[in-house]
This record gives sequence, C-alpha cells and structure tokens, in this order.
Amino acid sequence: MHRKVLTILLCALFAFGFADELDDKMRQLKELQKQLETTEQKVKQTDTKKKKAESDIQRTSSLKHLTESNLKKLKAEERIVTDSIKSVSQRLQIAETRLGDLHREQNAELNILMRVDKSYKPQQIKHRDHRYLKTFVEGSRRQISMLSGYRVSLTQAQELHLNEAKKVKTGVRKESTKNTQYEKQIKNLATQTKQLTNEQKKLQSQVEKLKKDSASLESLISQLMAQQGKEPSSYQWTGRKIAWPLKGKIIRSFGQETRSYGTSVISNGIDIAAAEGTSVMAADDGEIIFSDRYGGQGKMIIIDHKNGFFTLYAYNSDLLVGRGAKVKKGQTIAKSGMTGSASAPSLHFELRKDGKAINPMPYLN
Repeated sequence: MHRKVLTILLCALFAFGFADELDDKMRQLKELQKQLETTEQKVKQTDTKKKKAESDIQRTSSLKHLTESNLKKLKAEERIVTDSIKSVSQRLQIAETRLGDLHREQNAELNILMRVDKSYKPQQIKHRDHRYLKTFVEGSRRQISMLSGYRVSLTQAQELHLNEAKKVKTGVRKESTKNTQYEKQIKNLATQTKQLTNEQKKLQSQVEKLKKDSASLESLISQLMAQQGKEPSSYQWTGRKIAWPLKGKIIRSFGQETRSYGTSVISNGIDIAAAEGTSVMAADDGEIIFSDRYGGQGKMIIIDHKNGFFTLYAYNSDLLVGRGAKVKKGQTIAKSGMTGSASAPSLHFELRKDGKAINPMPYLN
C-alpha cells in the first residue's frame, strides 16, 4: 500500500516537473520570439534611415550639380566682365594720355597766338599767322571737347562693369560656399549610410541567430508536450471541427510574413480583432495546463485537448479559469484584451499538434 502511494506521488512529481519545465521553456520561446520581432523592427527602422540617407545623398548631389553649373556660368561671366573692365581701362588710359597731350598742345598754341598778337598789335596789323593759329586753337578745343565726352562715356562704362563684376563675385562666393556645404553634407551622409549598412548586417546576424535559437527551443517544447501525457494513436475531436474562440476579423494570418532585406516574422497562430472584454471560448474539451501572464503574450491560457493537440489563447484582459481546470467546448475561459505585445484589441489564437504550431484555419468551423 505504501509502495503504491509512493509510486503515485513520484509520478505526480514527475508530471509536475515536466509541466514546470514546459512552462519555463515556453516562456523562453516567447521571449526569444519577442526579441526576434524587436530585432526585425530595428532592421526595418535601420532600412528606413538608410533609404532616407540615400535619398538625401541623391537630392544633395542634384543640388551640388546645379550649384556647380551655376558656378561655371558665373565664372565665365566673371572672366568676360574682367576682360571688359581691362579693355575699358586701357581705352580710358589712352584717352587720358591724349587729353593731356591736347591740353599741352593747346597751351603752346595759345602762347604763340598771344605773342603774335602782342607783336602786331602796335602796328594794328592782322598777320596771316594770327588766323592760322586761331584755327589751330579752335580745332584743338573741339578735339578736347570730343575726347572729354568720350572719357566721360568710358568712365561710366567702367563703373557699370565694376558694379557688374561686384555682383558676379558675390554670386561666385555664394555658390562656392553652397558647393562646399553640399560636399560636406554628401560626405557625412555617405558615412552615415556606411554605418547603417554595418548596423543592418549586425542586426541581420542577430535575426538569424534568434531564428535558430527559437527553432531549437520549439523542438524541445514539442518533445516536452509529447511527454505531457498519454496520446492515442489517432487524433480525434469531440466534433468534426473545433469552435472559433471568438468571431472577428483576422488581422494577422498564420505563417511567415516577409519584410525588408529578406527578413521575416513568423506567426504561430492567427490574430482576431475583438473589442476588449469579448468572451473567449474553448475551441474543444480539454484541460487547462497554463493560465497566467506570459511575456509578450500577455495574459494567456493553454488547453491540452488530450489528443495530441493544444490550443493557446493570448492578449487577454482577464483569465476566468485556472490551471488544472477541465473545460468544455464553447465554454467561456477568458475575456479578450490588449495585453502583452498586442498592438490592438485582439485575441492571439494558436493550434499545436505534438507541440508544433500548425495553421488552425482548416480545423475551425
């Protein structure tokens, strides 16, 4: 009798040991999956940053190209204006020299005319030299007048060219400054892109490691679930199909969802949109083997249907049954919510066969 009781106790402790180990491994699996989703989100954010940096490089390169084109035109204008100023200055210098010569010639002619007038004035004789000299003086005066007007025109032209040269130099200076700034921006963006590429590689390496760890842990969980209790040779339900845990729009399907850079997020079940507080029902008869808060799954229930299948209900706001409770198909076991990593009020529902997640859709009514 004592031996029989001891055997029963040992079996119970052994079973509880398996259950505790199963809970612990499932907790580790959910944590790994949460880390995987977080890392893949970082990959996506890094990809967005990298694309923005690459877009900024293209935009800045286009602006730099436009600036260089403007700078080339302005420098061509600067050369033309500089040549014009040089030409006007040379002509102005020639005009100034010629005016000086004319003034000296005119003074000399006037001096001669005055001496002639003085010599012939007492005799009151108008010598022919007087007439010739007067004609020369008047001619010199006309040349000086014309050359003075020409000098004024050249001076005005020189001033206009100098003002234009000043504007062009200002434009060249501004475009050169912009070009330097764009070069610096492109260099910084190129450095940022390189850093983001390296970060992507590191994150991708983390994603691959987390996937391997998750797959290894899921295999172990499958073994533990297989040891949870005796399983019949064939899988049978109480009916032809299992019941929907609740009715609503499926907002996330079962399986792999491909994301940027070939990464993916694997959903082990389906997410059903539902207002918080909606009744969650057992998909079929079974025993509650887990009923508690569980990492990213929030408040979660797992039912062992004693036929090799397990169902999982997560994101709940309230759990209405405890571990070890026997439940019937359609019985309310929880209230839906938005706990854990849920991004919207919903229910996360999984179906597992021998511990391995399978698509629940073919099994639901």
